[in-house]
Amino acid sequence: MAISHVRWLRSGTPDADAVLAYAGRELARYVRRLTGERWDVRSVNKVTAATGTLWLGLCNRLPAPPDGALTPAPWDDGYAIWQAQDGLIIAGRNARSVLFGVYAFLEGQGVRFIRPGRDGEVIPNLKHAILPDAPIVEEPRYRHRGVCIEGAPSLAHALGMVDWCAKKRLNTVFLQFLTSRFFYNQWYERAYNPQYAGHALTDDEAAALDDRVIAALKRRGLVFHRVGHGWTSAAFGMPRSGWVKAGNEEVRPEYVRWLAQVNGKRRLYQDIPINTELCYSHRPAFNAFVENIVRYAEAHPELDVVHVWLSDATNNKCECGDCRALTISDWYAKIINALSEALHWRAPKMRFVFLCYIELLWPPEQVKIDERYGNAILMFAPIHRCFGHGLADAVCDDGQEWPRPPLNQFAVSRHNAFYLRTLRGWRQAFSGDSFDFDYHLMWAVWQQLTDTAIARVIHEDLQHLKAARLNGLISCQPFRAFYPSGLAMATLAESLWNPDVAWDEVRGRYLEAAYGEDAAFAKEYLARVESFLDDTGDPHQRTLPFSNATEEKLAACAAFLATALAEIASRRRSCADKVRRLSLDLLLHHARLLQFIVKVNRARVAGKPEIATGELERAAAFLRRTEPRYNTWLDTLLCLRVSLGVYH
Repeated sequence: MAISHVRWLRSGTPDADAVLAYAGRELARYVRRLTGERWDVRSVNKVTAATGTLWLGLCNRLPAPPDGALTPAPWDDGYAIWQAQDGLIIAGRNARSVLFGVYAFLEGQGVRFIRPGRDGEVIPNLKHAILPDAPIVEEPRYRHRGVCIEGAPSLAHALGMVDWCAKKRLNTVFLQFLTSRFFYNQWYERAYNPQYAGHALTDDEAAALDDRVIAALKRRGLVFHRVGHGWTSAAFGMPRSGWVKAGNEEVRPEYVRWLAQVNGKRRLYQDIPINTELCYSHRPAFNAFVENIVRYAEAHPELDVVHVWLSDATNNKCECGDCRALTISDWYAKIINALSEALHWRAPKMRFVFLCYIELLWPPEQVKIDERYGNAILMFAPIHRCFGHGLADAVCDDGQEWPRPPLNQFAVSRHNAFYLRTLRGWRQAFSGDSFDFDYHLMWAVWQQLTDTAIARVIHEDLQHLKAARLNGLISCQPFRAFYPSGLAMATLAESLWNPDVAWDEVRGRYLEAAYGEDAAFAKEYLARVESFLDDTGDPHQRTLPFSNATEEKLAACAAFLATALAEIASRRRSCADKVRRLSLDLLLHHARLLQFIVKVNRARVAGKPEIATGELERAAAFLRRTEPRYNTWLDTLLCLRVSLGVYH
């Protein structure tokens, strides 16, 4: 049966209809690239007899699939694809799920979305679209599947990530702070790369870029999260979008009493407003904190989830006598309860996230969290965890209990067993919705200098999150983390949808898509590289690769890289497919970078620090020089900062 028409059923709500219309356009656009055929796309109010038609719509507006009927849901995704009505039906639990079903149908045609942009899309040539023989009904394992802005993104990088997320069925994008100015300016100023003179964006300019990103994610029906840190300083009149110092600006006299008393003084903590805590026992400060968030929620109906975090620092909590009566987690529980009730009445569609992080890893002891309104979401953020092991790996345990430390004497384990124990405490205190907020691709991937080791950890974590009573993961990471292979990003997306697929299959399918006939070679290169990089003598991988390497090991790695470079270059020259040629090109860049790093360490081992410093400078110059070519997939700032340690 040949399809020639696409008809999407109006849902009755403008926002959903806009997403359904976009899904229809996307389907027709890709089919034309696949087959050359032009499918006519229109909206209709009901299903009618129409041979050769592909129907798109919400599951309650279309016939049920033969097996695995779907139910409508705003937060939970799922789609069905099956032949019926003398054509094909793609139905979803919500509008974005219909779009996810469209991309799944395209993947059934052999389309692969490896990286953001056309340079990451594998599009085969077909005579006609292939209809599935049997019904396909899929629902993801996890509700929350997404990314959080970090690193140094441009507008183009952010828009590319939003597009790739939808294509890989990641449903959430989180923009930190009131605007993304801090992150944008790391790109637009480019202080880390003096070869490219930049300029700083104002708050208004950053907000305008955010508006375009928000429009892009709304067009796809993605769930929009925002803010996080910054509410404490906003309460005392110093709103900030980032970890910036106050400089000459002082806290207004009427607000000084609102600040946490630390070491007998109420002042900005280390001169950074968002790292400054409040005196929560002081009712005006407490009330202002809550009211500020509620008013923001009322003013921003485009937002689906507002993140309500405390300050981003340790050992800065209020030491006054009244605040000492409760732990910081108990004061936070009071905030959660007040905010939950206020939002229920004044912004009933808004949900909010509270954060289990640093001192808040330990649950409240005296204050019971009120869950009657159902609008709170627990976010577990084990920022100091080990990334050499999965969270559930029993080996990663130091055997210590790590009870709640005394006030402003924060100390925490770096072993993962501790984090699961504290999470169990929180799940006893709060039974509602939840997700993991994790940092695999924020630092670990750059420290490990390969994305294959961390990809396995991501896969392992996602196999066990449900058992830990976490309903998904939002990855705190740069939007440019597709280096050197993109395997970690692919694993994140694939395993958030279905973590039951075996690791070897996840890796094999991705390498085949990214490298084609060179997949076996790429697998061998990445495995050999990882064997050298993983030899740190540290099972938790908190030391950089080659930290404990001998000259013999470094010489062996240098010889391997020289051979590999020649082979990669040869394969790249003979590769006719531009997408897979780029995959090889990224490996080529990676091998060259590693050559510099091996030279640094050989000089270090030989006791020649001047030569080591020179090679390190050459490695940094290489990254800066090649940034224009590779910036879509490699966050140069974080690679310089974490991999080389040359920019802070």
